[in-house]
Parts: sequence; structure tokens; C-alpha cells
Amino acid sequence: MTKKLLVVLAMVAMSGAATADVTRGWTAFEAGDYATARSELLPDAEQGDAEAQYRLGRVFEAEKDLAGALQWYKAAAKQEHAEAQRVLGIWYEIGQAVKQDYLSAACWYKAAAEQGNDKAQRNLADLFAEGKGAARDDQAAARWYQAAAAQGNAKAQRKLGHFYYFGVGVPQDQAKAAELFKAATDQGLSKATRDLALLHYLGKGVEKDLGQAMRLFREAAAEGDGEAQFFLGLMYAQGEGVETDYGEAYFWLTLAMAEEQRRAEEWLHKIEGQLSPEVIAAAEGRAKQWRPE
Repeated sequence: MTKKLLVVLAMVAMSGAATADVTRGWTAFEAGDYATARSELLPDAEQGDAEAQYRLGRVFEAEKDLAGALQWYKAAAKQEHAEAQRVLGIWYEIGQAVKQDYLSAACWYKAAAEQGNDKAQRNLADLFAEGKGAARDDQAAARWYQAAAAQGNAKAQRKLGHFYYFGVGVPQDQAKAAELFKAATDQGLSKATRDLALLHYLGKGVEKDLGQAMRLFREAAAEGDGEAQFFLGLMYAQGEGVETDYGEAYFWLTLAMAEEQRRAEEWLHKIEGQLSPEVIAAAEGRAKQWRPE
């Protein structure tokens, strides 16, 4: 056996051992055993294993040692670990363990985004859309939302849907907006479900379909979306897509008060005259006991 082959075999064996250490460390982390996680991950992190460095950063963060976490996230990020780069972007954006710096946040997000990290692509798009770190750039935001949406990122699909609906950074196309809301809805994003329901309610980008709007509003409302709860109450109050039911309307509008206070309160006042005190008390009692699914 040649010396070169021996070196190669030794490197493979070391790589396998390092992977095993990282796996054991992460298993311990997920079990809440941070001491074991540190002891398993630290040797490989100190030897320059980027994945071990990133996961060790996660351990330190879970233990509320932000300085230690920052050290290991930076070590991994400098080795092009995309998720570590994204985490640093978040920390610079919100000012966690570092001075808030949108420009640095954008740099780290961009580094991860260019490696195909869909969450970083969405984060970077958010900065462009909000004008943080630089002048607002809707076209750049749209490009990065498109990149993330193409990878199935539900939040990016919803944001891009808004861009197409209003014609921001892209040509206005409400049918395309509906497609994107549907894609995000299929992944369980309740806000996108509500957005899609609103399109069916208004007949924008899709055919007006009050039955479908009711079904989608109910789905989002059941998950706690206040705007969906408001529209569900509104439809019951006006008999849109369903028979008029002021008691059911009062229930959903009461729930919507948490997020849609002004509009919900206005409609509660409109319909309370149609209800007996007993029905109002029953609806309010249901609302107090209600919990999101």
C-alpha cells in the first residue's frame, strides 16, 4: 500500500469520525443535553469543521451565551457556511450581540443567498423592499423573492404575490399573484390562505367565488389569522356565500378584535341590535374559550 493511499484512507477515516461526532453532538443538542453537545462538537469545531462550528454556535445560543455563539457563527461563516452567514445577517439586522448594521446584514445575507440559501434570499429581498442598508430597490427585491420562491419558500412566494398583485418591481399580474398565494397556501402558510381567500372574495386574479372564499377564510381564521376572522364574520353578517347568521358573525368578529379592532368593533355595533343578550353572551363565551388549531 502506497504512502499516498494511506494518507487518503486516514483522511477518509478522520472525516467519518468527525461526522459521527457532529451527529452525536446534534442528537444531544436536540435532546436538550447541551453539555454533551458541547463536548462532542468542540473538538471538531476547533479543528476547523464548519458544520461543527455552526452547530456549536447553536448550542451556545440556546444556552444564552451570545458572545460564544457569535464567535462560532463567524468562524463557520468565514468558511462559507450558508446558514451561519444567514444567522449573522439576522443578528446584524436586529442588533443581537452586535451593533445593528443593515449594511453588514445585507452582506451576510447576500453571501448566503448566492449559495442558494432560500431563507437568506428572502431576508435579502426584505431589506431591499424596506430600504434598509441602502435605498429601496423593488426590482432587486423582486429578483431575490423570485429566487427564493422558485425553491419553494412559502413566505417569499407570498411576498412575491403581493408584488405581482400591486405591480411592484414586476409588471402587475393578479393571476400570477393568485398562483403564488396558492403555492404558499399549499405549504400551510395561513396568511397566504387569507390572501388567496380575499382574491376569491373580490374576484381579482381568479373568478369571484364566495364559497371558496368562505372555505379559505375559515381555514386561515381557524389558525388565528385576525383579518381572516374579520372577513369570515363579515360574510356571516352579510350572508355572502352562506346564510346570514348574526350569532356566528358576532363570534368571529369578537375574535378578530385582537388584530382588527376598529373594523371589527364597527361591525359588532352594527349587528348587536339583531341579537338577544343571550346570543351575544354565548358568542362571547365561545370566543373566550377558543384556541387556534
